[in-house]
Amino acid sequence: MNVRDLFPSAAARSELQHHQLAGFDALWSLATDWHEAPNERRGGWSGVSRHLLDDGSAIFVKRQEDHLCRTLRHPLRGIPTFYREYRNILRLQRLAIGTLEALYYGDRRKGGHWQAILVTRALDDFSSLDDWNVANPQPTARQRQSLIAAIASACARLHRQRLQHSCLYGKHVFVRRSPSKPEAYEEDDVRLIDLEKLRRGISRERAGAHDLDQLRRHTSGWNDADWQFFTAAYRQQLDLLRR
Repeated sequence: MNVRDLFPSAAARSELQHHQLAGFDALWSLATDWHEAPNERRGGWSGVSRHLLDDGSAIFVKRQEDHLCRTLRHPLRGIPTFYREYRNILRLQRLAIGTLEALYYGDRRKGGHWQAILVTRALDDFSSLDDWNVANPQPTARQRQSLIAAIASACARLHRQRLQHSCLYGKHVFVRRSPSKPEAYEEDDVRLIDLEKLRRGISRERAGAHDLDQLRRHTSGWNDADWQFFTAAYRQQLDLLRR
């Protein structure tokens, strides 16, 4: 049984070691309730647990078995979907695009099954855009417009790299509950999550068109004026990135 343990940094390894969680067995056997009930698809299952560390911070432990996706390099056997998500998290971090903080990825073959784990730090200071809109039904004009502009900027930066999120819904765009500056959101207050399907698009234009169509169809709480403001801010940021 070969186990692969990957840490994005020495600091991440040290932190998990401090909590006796720096290995596949310890994380796979971690006794926690499901934060999201396991879903069964692709011939396997995948579930998410939230775990509170001794220092009061929280992590999400995502575990799956035989939950695979096929790639050009592995068209038949496939790879765990969490491995693709882990690599995409690191890719966005390298590009300075706000996303999750990965702490660990591991996988192993056991009893003919392919098991995988992804650990990320909980975004406890953030909420999904859908939830933010519900919690803030009447924000100030400055707060609302700065938030929309910050999300537009993050999307433009993603698409400028010809990257397509492929599942850009309001529930997958996280925003800081309290912005870094009072009532003035910036791009650093935005995080893109659920990166299992992120891929390089055919072109920047097609990647952007696909994602923004999804965002509009799967986001609640914005009116036509908000979307017009978003489109203008998105195009303006793209122009700035081209310079």
